[in-house]
Order: sequence, then structure tokens, then C-alpha cells
Amino acid sequence: MGEFGIEKESLRVTGEGMLAFTSHPSMARYHMEEQISRDFAESQLEFVSRVHTSVDSACQEICFLQSLVEEEIKNRKTGREYVWTYSNPPGFSGEKNIRIAEFKEDLEGKNTYRHYLSEKYGRVKMLFSGVHLNFSMPEEFFVLLRELTGEEIQTLKNEWYLNLADCLMDDSWLLVALTSASPVAKPEFLKGLGVPREEWNRYASFRNSKYGYWNLFIPCLSYRNFESYLFSIEEYVRQGVLSSAHELYYPLRLKPKGENTLENLKNYGVNHIELRMLDLNLMSCAGVAKEDLIFIHLLIAYRISQILETGKRESEGEREGEGRILLHQRAAELDFWEKEETYRKKALELLEHMKEFYQDYEESAKGYIPKDYDIKGLLAFQERKILNLKYRYSQQILEKYKNHYIHGVMEEIKER
Repeated sequence: MGEFGIEKESLRVTGEGMLAFTSHPSMARYHMEEQISRDFAESQLEFVSRVHTSVDSACQEICFLQSLVEEEIKNRKTGREYVWTYSNPPGFSGEKNIRIAEFKEDLEGKNTYRHYLSEKYGRVKMLFSGVHLNFSMPEEFFVLLRELTGEEIQTLKNEWYLNLADCLMDDSWLLVALTSASPVAKPEFLKGLGVPREEWNRYASFRNSKYGYWNLFIPCLSYRNFESYLFSIEEYVRQGVLSSAHELYYPLRLKPKGENTLENLKNYGVNHIELRMLDLNLMSCAGVAKEDLIFIHLLIAYRISQILETGKRESEGEREGEGRILLHQRAAELDFWEKEETYRKKALELLEHMKEFYQDYEESAKGYIPKDYDIKGLLAFQERKILNLKYRYSQQILEKYKNHYIHGVMEEIKER
């Protein structure tokens, strides 16, 4: 079945929908400093769930963590604040007034890194918020593989997660096209990103577009084997275009347990994969619809079954790396499904294959997917988004907030 963790970023705002300039609320009395922290900005909350064996419980914990912060910030001396649950930022009064997160004592090194990011990418781009889904395969799976192959468990994990990440990179565009939920933004934000005026109404997700959260170049990572994957990142660090593995802005990342460093990845191997392309969904407390998370779980399980059936494929990751990112960025456009008939057909064929696979799966009574998943309904839910404009989050948000962005979103937030 696997294990799940969710990381959700959100900004604190005033009652008028302006970026808060106040300090991060103290959460010491809850003893949850690691689960409720900050990202780039002082006003940018980061909620981190524990590891869960179900998508539902991970979502519930994120909602609970947010409720703690909402309770803490509703009676601030400077006025009530709210949690802005949308990927594009609220109003803000100039880049210089975006306050960089301020850490103290043992965490002061984070300040230096954030000032480095500010100089390199600008503070405006750092205001994007989103959801990261962390996934790990059951330990029993690797124990069984060890018995079959005689290889060390960590060696098997490194190989399997690398192969799975490579497969899921081929699906990155699909997940963007199905979950994009941020088509509306303030003009000053789009100007700060460098988006031309004629493209302000072009994207379903600015965060996943070419103007989004990317490095200054398109990384091409090697998926031939774990050593070559590490080497491809090390080369970018050696060349000085990345300061560390942490600066790699890529749709999927292989993560070690603990701090995300190349040294930890080398020494301890892969612990889980991180999917980073999910927009904040304004209509979901957890920041992403549970139906979408379950679909991702179904897609992962389907890809794992293909790897089991066909074995490790010969990756062309180095050659395809740039193409996969460019497709990912195109999938963030509002009219992607109408304009890209080839990929529309490809997505529908994939859903059909998944229906057939899970029909056989249910009949064989295997126990890798929770029995309470309405698989047919979940796949039909995604199909509707492909075929009909009105079911897409981006269209629903566009119709609701295009003419009164800040006011409309704040009304939604205050009604929760």
C-alpha cells in the first residue's frame, strides 16, 4: 500500500488580503516546531505531516496543523490574520517588503541560504506556494525482493525508486494538467515574474509554467543508475549553477531520510520520492483534493506493476530531460487539453489501461490498494476533467475569481 506524507505551503495574510509582515507565530506550546515552520518568507507557512499509511489520515493531519495556526493568528495585536490557501500570492507592497524568513540559533544557516535565493531568483518568485506529496513503498516489498534477488535492501530501494521516478517523470505533464488550480494572479506578481501582458490569461498554473518555480536552466538528470543520477546533480553543484541538491527545482526528487543533502543521499540511499508539481487547491483544506492524491497512488501502483512485468527499462533520461520539462510547462496552459490532441488521446488511453488493470486487480483480490478506494469513480473523475472544461479546477476558479481575485479568495477563506 505504501506510506504517504504531505508538505503544504501557505502564506499568512491580513484581513484585507495583503501579505502579512508580522513574525511567524510561536507554536512552542504545541511542540510542533518541525511540523509547522516557514519556507522562504517569514509569512510563508510550511505544514509537514508525519508519515501515514493512508492518504486520508495525511490530509486530516494537514488540516489539523492549519487549524492550530489559524487559532494562533486570529487574535494578533496587529489584527486578525488568515491562511492564504492559493498558489499565487495575495497583494503585496513591492518586492522589498517581502520579508525573508528569520531563523535563530542552530537554524541561522537557513537565513544565509534564503538571502542567496533572494539574490539569485528574486523574492517575488519565492512567494509561490504548493503541495509536495512524499511516497515510499512498503518495507515488505523490499524484504521480498531481497529474498528473490539476494541484493541488499538499500541497493534495491535505490534502484526501484530511481526507476519509478523516471517513469513518473513521463507522467509529470499529466499530473500538472489534471491538478492545475491557479489561473488568476495580481498584475504586480506577474510583472515581477516577467510574464508578458499578452500571457496573463494563458495559464492554468503559473507555478508550473515556464515562469514558475524553476532553476535558471533546465536540469537533465541521468536515470541510468543511482550513481549516474547522483553524479548528474553533483556536476551542477561543481559547475556552480546549483549551491546544493536542495536547490534542484524539479517535479520529482529522490529524497534521503533526514536532511536533503547529496551526502545523505550517497551515504544512506533513497528513502522516498517527492512529487512537487501540485498546486494548492483552494477548495480543499489539505491543499489538494483527496481524489487527486488517491489517483496519484493508483498511478504509482500501476507504474510499479509495469516495472515488475517488464523489468528495468533503458532510460533515455539525459536526452529526454529537457523535453519532459518543456511538456510539463506546456501542460500548465489553460487550453492544453484542447490544443494538444495527441496528449489528450494519450491520457484517455492511459486511464482506459488503468481501468482494465484495476478490474483484473479487484477480481484477483490483491491487497496492495485499500479496499475503500472507488477506483472506477476516481478514474472517471479524472476523465471528466480531460473531456469537459467545467470540471477543471482552473476553470472553476477562473469563473469565480477572475474579476475580484483578492476579495473573492478572502471571502472563501473567511467562510471556512
